[in-house]
Amino acid sequence: MFKSIQMKLVIIYILLILLAMEVVGVYLLQSLERYHIKNFSTYLNGQAQIISNLLSRYLGEEKKVDEIQVIVEGYIKQISPTVECMLVLDDKSTVLASTNEEIYPKGKKILQPELIKASFGQVGEEIRLDSSKGRYDYLAYPIKEDNRVVGIVYLISPMESIYETLSEIKTILFTATLIALLITGVLGYSLSKTITGPIQEVTNKAALLAEGNFDQKIEVKSKDEVGKLTEMFNFLAGRLKETLEQISEEKNKMEAIFKNMADGVIALDKEGEVIYVNPAAFKLLEVEEGNSYRVLGEKLKEELKIDIKGEIKSQKDFMAKINDSILKIIIAPMKREEKTAGFILILHDITKEQKLEEMRREFVANVSHELRTPLTTIKSYTETLLDGALNDEEVSMQFLNVINEETDRMTRIVNDLLELSRIDNKEARFNKKAINLSKILATAVSKMKVNAKKKGIIIYENVKEDLPLCYADADKMEQVFQNILSNAIKYTPEGGNITVNLWSESNFVVTSIKDTGIGIPREDLPRIFERFYRVDKTRSREFGGTGLGLSIAKEIVKAHEGEIEIKSELGKGTEVIVKIPCIV
Repeated sequence: MFKSIQMKLVIIYILLILLAMEVVGVYLLQSLERYHIKNFSTYLNGQAQIISNLLSRYLGEEKKVDEIQVIVEGYIKQISPTVECMLVLDDKSTVLASTNEEIYPKGKKILQPELIKASFGQVGEEIRLDSSKGRYDYLAYPIKEDNRVVGIVYLISPMESIYETLSEIKTILFTATLIALLITGVLGYSLSKTITGPIQEVTNKAALLAEGNFDQKIEVKSKDEVGKLTEMFNFLAGRLKETLEQISEEKNKMEAIFKNMADGVIALDKEGEVIYVNPAAFKLLEVEEGNSYRVLGEKLKEELKIDIKGEIKSQKDFMAKINDSILKIIIAPMKREEKTAGFILILHDITKEQKLEEMRREFVANVSHELRTPLTTIKSYTETLLDGALNDEEVSMQFLNVINEETDRMTRIVNDLLELSRIDNKEARFNKKAINLSKILATAVSKMKVNAKKKGIIIYENVKEDLPLCYADADKMEQVFQNILSNAIKYTPEGGNITVNLWSESNFVVTSIKDTGIGIPREDLPRIFERFYRVDKTRSREFGGTGLGLSIAKEIVKAHEGEIEIKSELGKGTEVIVKIPCIV
């Protein structure tokens, strides 16, 4: 309760008023007490002086005690009750006349400081407390004759009236203090409410802000400091909302980026524990996405041997293998104020790149081999001719024919490579127009029948004439069919057959060329369209060819937004299916 600013302000106001009232009351009472005592003393001195002047002639060498007693008794009636008792003493402080002979009988010698002082010609006055009667003022006034003390007027006066008055004033002051404190408490509470009310409202609104409710506004009710505080709170709430919206937007962007990244992202704290994983990382590490980070962290430590203990100071990368996938992992520290706050892991799947690199190396090796073989033959035959075989007409003609064939072979390889290069670089020109594929296929079959007849291979045709037109390049499509038919003839033994079918289905014109050749092993089918790829390199070279025919066919079909696939079984033949979109 007393921890609130409101109660503290009220208590401070009350204490200030109490302190002020006490200081004022003490000062006022002391001033009044001095004032009343001074007036009382002045009054007594005046009366004593009058009596002194009146009695001086009765205190000569012959003291007229009776007359003095009469005067004293008569005068006491005039100044009573201010003066309770009046005594007249001689210069030796012996009582000559008294208004209270029970206490101060005649002839009694009184020794008091004020009387001693008066006996030396000075006015003596003392205020003493009587335990039973209260305070009394004791005034001793010298009676002089020719500057000689001949007697003393001794007035004993009660002062209770003064202190009763002061007590009443104290009561009034105490009552006034209580009323002032009550009023101060009420006013202090109301005033502090005007201060603490807005502060409490700001506190409640700040609590709502902390809970995430940023639509908070406080009505500005004044132009003072509290009003400025309210205005600043409203400004702060607005800026905070804008900032958090921006942060949330950036966070959502980053979340969207991380979630849709093909690369895996893993964040670790400085102890190496996983604190964030994007979906790609779960997929690349082959961990179910529903599993906890702990499972993934264990896989990092056990399979990839990643156990970070804060020793990584700069970016590092290494390769790792997860089953059939090859990952490139980059580890970099996350800095915060020059201190390592954690680590970030980027997982990049380079399986395809590695395979492409392997294919590139294999392609270069194949190209080198394909070109080296005819070049070696040409070189050796040329050297033989230069060494003298040129003089033998039969041998020289045989050698020249071989050189010519090898040169043609190299020319075909180079032309095929140039064709693939143009297609890859989008430089190949396609003269596309509405054509009937049945005519193109018939032309290709007609040209290849001569080669088939030489091997005793029969080509069966099942081609429908009334097929939809296709938007295609006639020469390129003829090249596709010739390449497929050429392979079918090469790899089909003598006495075999080739079946050519052409039909339409689902907005495609479909061509099927099926042979009864040696077939292709199942494990080699995924790579059959790779450039220079041969199932059995030694045996394949016996059949000739460049090893690029199917690659070119595939690229031409893709350029027509079509599809090509191969179905084959070792020893039972091969079927190549080409689908070209038709004009709807």
